[in-house]
Amino acid sequence: MSAYPAIAELVPHQVPMLALDELIHYEPGQARARLVLRPGNPMARGGVVDSVATLEHMAQAVAACLGMEAYAEGEAVRVGMVIACRKMEVFRPALALGEEFQVEARRVRGTESLSHFEAEVRDLAGVLVATSTLTLVHGMQPPS
Repeated sequence: MSAYPAIAELVPHQVPMLALDELIHYEPGQARARLVLRPGNPMARGGVVDSVATLEHMAQAVAACLGMEAYAEGEAVRVGMVIACRKMEVFRPALALGEEFQVEARRVRGTESLSHFEAEVRDLAGVLVATSTLTLVHGMQPPS
């Protein structure tokens, strides 16, 4: 059992677009999540997911980080949006269904309305699959 809330409570997505399985590590400004590519994945074609889809996985790790920060403060999770990907590197062309990955996001800097994160996806052997630098705008704080 995870020490953290269910990922669906932290990331404002619903299945099938909720990609992450669970938050496995959190500290303020940093989150690591587990991702298993399952059959039925809407991004899969011919049993594989193009590695460019890791951009969405990294964005969801950022959402998990921000969601956990809100949860820890007793606040509601806010919806945000990636407005820029300053840099993305992909180190393999595709990911196979059934593979498991760790997706990590680390805040570089931020304000109440805008954040910059560095993110990465690694396979279980620790091999780097993709990296990115993302800029996000935070939505309005939900009414209490």
